[in-house]
Amino acid sequence: MLVSSDKVASGNKSLFIDNSNVKVAPTFGNNAEVGNYIDVNGVKLYYEVYGEGEPLLLLHGNNSSMAAFYKQFDDLGKKYKIIGLDSRGQGKSTPDNTPLTYELMADDVNTFLDKLELKNVNVLGWSDGGNIAVILAAQHPDKVKKMAIMGTVLYNDETSVFSEVNDLLHQQVKAMEDRGVAKDNMDYRLKMLLLNEPHIKPDALLNIKAPTLVMAGEHDVVKEAHTKLIAKKIPDSKLVIFKGGDHEAPTKITELFNKTVLDYFD
Repeated sequence: MLVSSDKVASGNKSLFIDNSNVKVAPTFGNNAEVGNYIDVNGVKLYYEVYGEGEPLLLLHGNNSSMAAFYKQFDDLGKKYKIIGLDSRGQGKSTPDNTPLTYELMADDVNTFLDKLELKNVNVLGWSDGGNIAVILAAQHPDKVKKMAIMGTVLYNDETSVFSEVNDLLHQQVKAMEDRGVAKDNMDYRLKMLLLNEPHIKPDALLNIKAPTLVMAGEHDVVKEAHTKLIAKKIPDSKLVIFKGGDHEAPTKITELFNKTVLDYFD
């Protein structure tokens, strides 16, 4: 967290700090100066817009927020108008009781773009954000100009996701249930979303008109064969597997990841 203060002690008195004038600096995903809410499908979606140029929509992963892209923000923002969006019930966006599906969240994004009168946007989706982006681009080809997706799945089974991942998810869900966590708790709902969704048919990707960069790490939670299937089904696609990388490539190999995305969008 970035802070600024006029009164910071130094040397052996550094433990005695007057925090009375400390101000939290605005950060991506937590910037009241540019942040806005918009009513979409019964919830309030939080978004932030920065800069000039072609719009680039950032779609984050499960139980996260736009702030997950903090290492992409500066590099991508040099060329694109950055639109950060928190998915329903995550970040600063509000939830409701509607059953949570990726189709619903893709419809949220489509309605969001309609309300902002945006078409032909570039999209970067990571993990759940990639799932949402694929559905959006397949169902509404006019909305997406170019797309880059990282660690995306069409469905969760033994052919797409490593069994250890689902074993861990089941353990986490059981632990939540043992603690008496309510089934309408958003953390619980998001775990169940990972286990039970998505349900994207591979041939649905044939409808995608946007040139698409399909990325995954060599050691991703998504099996490489599944990532290759996604790239094969999207008519105009490029496949990149980051050697030595994993599902967290955007934060762990940031320079390479950002360059790969920018080179493709250019």
